[in-house]
Amino acid sequence: MDAPGTPAAPVRMLTFRSGGWVLVMAGVFMLIILVWAVAGAYMRLGSPLVGDGRNVESYGFDLRNCLVPRELLVAGGLRKDALQSLTDPAVVPGSDVERINADRHGKFLVSTDRVIGVTLNDESRAYPLLIMQCHEVANDTLGGVPIAVTYNPLGDAVVVFDRRAGGETLQFGVSGLLYNSNLLMYDRRPDAAGESLWCQLLGRAVTGPRAETRLTVLNATVTEWGRWFADHPGTTVLRPDPRMAKRYQETSYDSYFRSAKLMFPVSPEIPADGPGPKDRLIVVDAAGHRGVYLIDQVSREAGAAGATGATGSWQTRLGDTTLLFDARPGSRSVTVTTVPPGRPITTIHALWFAWHSMYPQELPLGAEG
Repeated sequence: MDAPGTPAAPVRMLTFRSGGWVLVMAGVFMLIILVWAVAGAYMRLGSPLVGDGRNVESYGFDLRNCLVPRELLVAGGLRKDALQSLTDPAVVPGSDVERINADRHGKFLVSTDRVIGVTLNDESRAYPLLIMQCHEVANDTLGGVPIAVTYNPLGDAVVVFDRRAGGETLQFGVSGLLYNSNLLMYDRRPDAAGESLWCQLLGRAVTGPRAETRLTVLNATVTEWGRWFADHPGTTVLRPDPRMAKRYQETSYDSYFRSAKLMFPVSPEIPADGPGPKDRLIVVDAAGHRGVYLIDQVSREAGAAGATGATGSWQTRLGDTTLLFDARPGSRSVTVTTVPPGRPITTIHALWFAWHSMYPQELPLGAEG
């Protein structure tokens, strides 16, 4: 301790020679890392990220010929392409899943995980929802057919499209915008014609040069991986991007599905005396006839039918087609085929509020009147 009256020792300032260069170099290094990360995002996407997450106009889409109520277009909080759609995604044989699970600290895919199952020209593929919820669109080719597998977590909506339209094979990205709380995709254009916005549940372009153009809906199954693999042992399955492993595991909409609250406005709102807003349903189209079936209602019908010997299954007519719904005990989903098998059908999967906002006149089985 200094004696009284002794001047205090001067405080030495950090200088470049005395160690300040370390801080300078650290700052330069962090700046390089930041520039590298931003440049990497630009190169992956082919263009700068656009959209501010709040204002629809900031996304740069031409809305002058918008075919849906403009006030129901909203920014979903993410920029354009912040959710990166998949193009020609890598796949692995379904028989490799158990080996991959054994090699990983966390499971890749377990029997109860939900998947989107698609079969075209005798080729089957599974698209796990834990992967799709982080990408929402997969531009793929299956059985020689270019397809777009789409999943919108907000409406738990699954639609698979043939992505050929107007003589072109389109490639879709995630716009960052929503209509009636539903995914709006956009087509990546190699020319100056401009991009169009496509509504998933409407199945058509709602703005841009392709407004009013429709996509062909294909059949899709939403079921558990164990069930899909048992029914399709030769299936392939979407391989996860190892760089996104943490995001796949941490992203979950379970609490959202358990709540009746919606994150974005829809119109018209669902009737208060009908099904719950987040009740799951399956929409079946057979030879031009369309039926809407609540999963819970189908399960009840299948349970009642089981008393007469057809355990877990239920038959009903849709136009001239006999549908066979299979609701196995403990399953969170149902599958639908035809009697006799092989007649062409297509399916769409969604929550009740999401379907009603697009097709308010199409009520589910048991909700008529």
